[in-house]
Amino acid sequence: MLKAEEAQQIVLRLCNQGKETNGENEFVIQSCTLSPRRDYWVIRSNSADYVIRGMEERCYVGVSANLVNALTGEVETVSNAQGWQSYLEDKYDLINAQGNFYILRPAFDKSDKSALINLRQKLECRAQDVICMTSPNSNFWLTGNLRKLNDAKILLEKANIQVNIELHTDSQDAIEVDESVWFFDEVKALLRRRISEMQKII
Repeated sequence: MLKAEEAQQIVLRLCNQGKETNGENEFVIQSCTLSPRRDYWVIRSNSADYVIRGMEERCYVGVSANLVNALTGEVETVSNAQGWQSYLEDKYDLINAQGNFYILRPAFDKSDKSALINLRQKLECRAQDVICMTSPNSNFWLTGNLRKLNDAKILLEKANIQVNIELHTDSQDAIEVDESVWFFDEVKALLRRRISEMQKII
């Protein structure tokens, strides 16, 4: 296993390539911690002016952290758009999926009349749409990483729409969920898009 000092030197060599010759402010280590599973060194770095001298205007932006594999020394760079914890969570979930797709689908079928009525009201769509959405050949609603599907599941269940997340070998035209989903209306828009896609097939 790499020591912290070895991991830090790997990151500094990567970040400071060329800076010695072009006069740019060199990177220094801001923090270095081991991930909870002890498989990555999580290293934050920034300009010496920012880290040592506190000059806010010299702060480099764009990178959340560099992750150094504690065994191989391989480096993965995480952007500011995503925290390193979420990045690793997605990475682990992808490995666990073993090439399969995470699918969010209803936990009820078209025989559950009260669930269908609630779904139609919440999605503001036609009765035939929700019947189609809960039929065996078209009840794969959303796909994507497990973390965001779990967020969507929470939002749907708050609206009393019961769903499951399962692994399947095929996504069957399920709609991709991304980082932009934070509220029910955004999940609703994705499900209405799924309805539109089904209507094209029918």
